[in-house]
Amino acid sequence: MKFLMKSNIFKNDKLNFIELLYLEDVTPCSKTHTHEELTIAVIKKGSLNLIFNDTTLELLPNQILIINSGVPHFASINKQVKDSYVLYLKKEYLETIDFVFTSAYEILKNKNIYKSFIKMCDYLLNKKSSLLEKEEMFFSFCLSFFSFEFKELDPKIESTLALSIKKYLDDNFLDDIILDDLALQFDLTAVHLIRVFKKEFGLPIHSYILNKKVQKAKDLLSSNMSILEVTQNSGFFDQSHLNRSFKRIFQITPKEYQKHISPKC
Repeated sequence: MKFLMKSNIFKNDKLNFIELLYLEDVTPCSKTHTHEELTIAVIKKGSLNLIFNDTTLELLPNQILIINSGVPHFASINKQVKDSYVLYLKKEYLETIDFVFTSAYEILKNKNIYKSFIKMCDYLLNKKSSLLEKEEMFFSFCLSFFSFEFKELDPKIESTLALSIKKYLDDNFLDDIILDDLALQFDLTAVHLIRVFKKEFGLPIHSYILNKKVQKAKDLLSSNMSILEVTQNSGFFDQSHLNRSFKRIFQITPKEYQKHISPKC
C-alpha cells in the first residue's frame, strides 16, 4: 500500500486495546524504558540492537520482536533502520481472549508470520479500511501468531451458532458492527467468533457484510436512485468506497451498471 507517511498512528476508542506506531526512519532509543503493554515490533530494512540488562538481541527484517510489559530495555542502531511497525497490546485485553505471553522477550524468525503482521498493520493504518475490517485483520493475525485453546463444540451446535451469527448480520449489516460487540452478543471470544463463521461460510465476517452492502447497493441502483443516495443508504463511507467495492464484485462501476439496466428492472 502507498499511503504510508514519515510517521503514522492507529488508535481508536472502539478498539482501545490496540495502538500501532509506524516510523519511516528510526532513531536510536538510548534511555532504558518499559511499556505497560505487550509490544510487537518489526522492521523492513536495517539492523537494530535491543538491550535487556546484560542481554543483547539483534532484530533484522523478516523477524518479529515481542517484549512483555514492564521489561526494561533500550535500542541502538547497527545499520540504518527503515519502516518500523510497533504494535502495543493491552495485556488485560489479551487475557480476556485467553492469550498469555510468559517470556520477558523473544525474537521469532518466521517470514510468513512477519508478512502477516505487516499486512495487518497496513490495514490498521489504512483510512479506507472499515473498523470491522481492521479488527478482523487483527484477530486473524492473532490466530496465526498466538496459540489458543478452543472448546470443541458438537458440529451441529457450531453450525447452528454460525447460522445465528449470519442471521444477525443479515438483519444488522447496515449498522456500525465491531467484533467485540458481536462476540458479546453470542457469548464468544472474538477469535472464536471469526473461526466459527469462516469455518461454516468460507469467508471473513467483514467480507460477508461488504457483500451484503454491495447487493443492497445493486438493488437500490435498480430502483433508479442517485449514486449519492445509494451510497448513503447502503452503508458505504463515500462514493469512492462504493465504487471500489462494487467493481471488485461485479467488474463494473455503479454508474456503468445503472446506465445499462432498464429503469423498469
